[in-house]
Amino acid sequence: MTIPTPVPIGRRLALVSETDIEIYRFQPAGHVAATLGTRNGPVCAPLLVYSVLSADSIRLVHSDGVAITWTNIEIERDVLRAECEGRIKTFTIE
Repeated sequence: MTIPTPVPIGRRLALVSETDIEIYRFQPAGHVAATLGTRNGPVCAPLLVYSVLSADSIRLVHSDGVAITWTNIEIERDVLRAECEGRIKTFTIE
């Protein structure tokens, strides 16, 4: 049985932050195009791989093996909230 993906596929997720940049676009084939960095600072655009852990959790993995897990994912209208490394992050869904 396949677990449904707890993030919107093909839509842009943008972190709500005054200082940090995190933009993700999840693709059906298990890849994520990301833009990560800080405003007025360095930015990178890695291609990540994601896997669904449960109905409300995913793991993002970079090619160098660094993994980040999002848990307790909730979507309400055009907002996604997820716990990541002990912090709640809020993303707009565009």
